[in-house]
Order: sequence, then structure tokens, then C-alpha cells
Amino acid sequence: MKHDQMDKIAVIDFGGQYAHLIANKIRRLHVLAEIRQPEDPTDLFAQYRGIIFSGSPAFSAHDQDSDWNKGVFDLEIPILGFCFGHQEIAKHYGGKVEQRGREFGPAEIEIYRESPIFKGLGPRETVWMSHNDTVTEIPEGFVELAKSHLPDGSAPYANTAIANEKLRRYGFQFHPEVDDTVHGDEMLSNFVFEICGCEASWSMERYMAEQMQLIKEQVAGRGVFLLASGGVDSTVCAKLIGDAIGPENMHLLHIDNGFMRKNESAWVLNEFRRIGLGENLHFVDASERFLKELEGVFEPERKRRIIGETFIRVFEEEAARLNLSNCLLGQGTIYPDTIESGGSKRADVIKTHHNRIPLIEEMIAAGRVIEPLKDLYKTEVRELGELLGIDPKMVWRHPFPGPGLG
Repeated sequence: MKHDQMDKIAVIDFGGQYAHLIANKIRRLHVLAEIRQPEDPTDLFAQYRGIIFSGSPAFSAHDQDSDWNKGVFDLEIPILGFCFGHQEIAKHYGGKVEQRGREFGPAEIEIYRESPIFKGLGPRETVWMSHNDTVTEIPEGFVELAKSHLPDGSAPYANTAIANEKLRRYGFQFHPEVDDTVHGDEMLSNFVFEICGCEASWSMERYMAEQMQLIKEQVAGRGVFLLASGGVDSTVCAKLIGDAIGPENMHLLHIDNGFMRKNESAWVLNEFRRIGLGENLHFVDASERFLKELEGVFEPERKRRIIGETFIRVFEEEAARLNLSNCLLGQGTIYPDTIESGGSKRADVIKTHHNRIPLIEEMIAAGRVIEPLKDLYKTEVRELGELLGIDPKMVWRHPFPGPGLG
């Protein structure tokens, strides 16, 4: 089955930090989920079996008409919204959203109306809340499925879950994608299979095959010079790229930045050689340089940028020395690196990762970077590593803060 023939779910990213977690949870159901932006054209969404709206720290639904493409509402495709997405659904169809005070943390919802979205669940469920705005009036044609009760026994919040079964529109004020919503996975499964009618047709094996083809197309004879820390992400990235284009077309650069475990660089170099990635393996001890650059600097965000910029300077110097400047920069970037750095259009910055500094972003815009793992979470990277046949002690190696020690 080709990629464009698989059942797919679109997750519209309104900037909620959990937008890609939603997609990750859908993919665990073996259904392909893809992240889309609120401004994407309506006809792009016609290929999907369902659409999920994420939450958002960037908008408040009660006091403004949020600027995004509302054309998706005209499609005869099921839509499920969480938090801000839930409020947008209610508002679009004529409901009312007001600011009624912050509700944050665990809550118990009372489900008192049957719906396929809650198939197999009990009358009370523990969920996770994080919002200031509340749907105070539901639109015509919608019904209230559940209301919430806070642990302190205070008055319930109405319209915690709403639905229009005819239009197949559903809204949750809570976040089913987080593990704190005890049966959130079952709710997502109900939407994907019971309401959208998807078949489980996506797998990591398929992802691996598609990425290898994309790597070949992106590299197109230029070669790859990959920053290889020896952690699981860079190791899996190196193996994937090497298998796709041949190890002779890939060079690895391991840099000792002065923030590693004792004798770690020697161990990493030996392991890369042992798993067949030592053909074009290079090493630079830049520990003194990193430490000097950080001397007298105390502000964490500034340190992160210095570390990232120093990595790139060392990389470019080595690339020039080895006559590899035409190669793409390979990085084992995974999704949390991007989302925590505010890499999504509306995401808040948690911290800037060294592989997401402005200089890297400029290189990405210029088409000089290849990051085949950028849409994966750590659990998925490990699964991919096992499929690639990497030694389990490298796949399951304990994460280490590395530059974070700075």
C-alpha cells in the first residue's frame, strides 16, 4: 500500500506542547498521523479520514476571532478538538466561550450520554485539565456528553465533552493525549476506528522504508557529514542514513565538548567501529574550546546558544579541512528538540536545544541539513534502532544531559 493510499489522521497544531504527542499516540494505533498547520489550504485535508485540533497557548477562544482556515469545517470529515480546539468547534457552530477561571490538574468527568467516542468506558473517568476558557453554551445540534468534577468537590464544569453525532464533531475540554487521562488512549482509538473508520495500516517498518527513500532523494549524491554524539538518536540516525546511501557516502564527526562522561569519547568511537560505522569516522577534542567559550557565562539560554554555535563552528572547520563542505549536515534531532525550542509556529519556548539555534535554522532553510528522525519521539527512535539491527546496548543506552551539564 502506497503512502498516499493509507488511512491518515491530520493533527492541526495550534501550538499546544502536546500536538505531536497526539500524533504519536495515533501512530501507536498503527494509523498514520501527520501534523498540519491551521493555515493549510482546505483541499489538503481532503486526503484524511479524520482531523484533530490541538490545544493552544497562543490563542484565547473567548475574546477574539482566531485567525486560521475555518474551511476544514465544511469538509464531511470527522473532527475532534481538545481544549482550545474544543472551544473553537463550539464557537464556530454558534456556541459561547467565556473565561471562567483556571482549571488545572486531574479531574473526574461524569459521562451520562452514550456516544461512540466513549465506547467501552465507565460512567466516571479521570482526565487531565489545563485551561482558562470554558464552553458555557453549546451550539444548536450539539449535546453535552460529560461534565467534570474537581477533586475538592467544587461545583461541576458543564460541557466538558460535547458532540454533534450527525456532523461527527466532538470536543473535549480535557487532554486525552496525556497519560494522566487514564483511558485517553481508548478515547483516541474510538475516534480513529469507530468514528473515522480507519484501518491499522502504518508501522515503523513502513516509516523506515519511506525515510530511506526520502534520504536518497534529499542527499542526491552530495553525501552526509553527521554529528555523532554516540547517543541513541545520533546512532540510529547514522545507521539509517548509512543503510540508505551506503556508509562510504557518509562521514561521522564525534566532538568531545568537555561535558561528557569519563572516557566516553573513546567508548563511542569503538562502538561506532564495532557496528560498522567506522569507515569515515572523525574525532575532534574541542573540550578546551567549549569551556573557554562558556567561561564567565551564567544565563542558561545564552549557554545553550554558545554550545550550539561552537558545535557548528567546529563542524564547519572540519568539513573544510576534509573537503566535505558540500555535504549535508546530518543531525539526530527528534521532535522534543524542536517543540521545546519553540520550533512549531505557535509553540512556547521551553529551552533552545543546541541543534535548534538560529544558525541551524538558517542552514535548514537553505536545504543544508538532513534530519530523518525529526518527527519521532525517543520510544519510536529506539524501535527504529532495533529494526535496523543496532546493538541493544546502544539502542537502550541511558540518556545523558551532555551539553545540558553546561
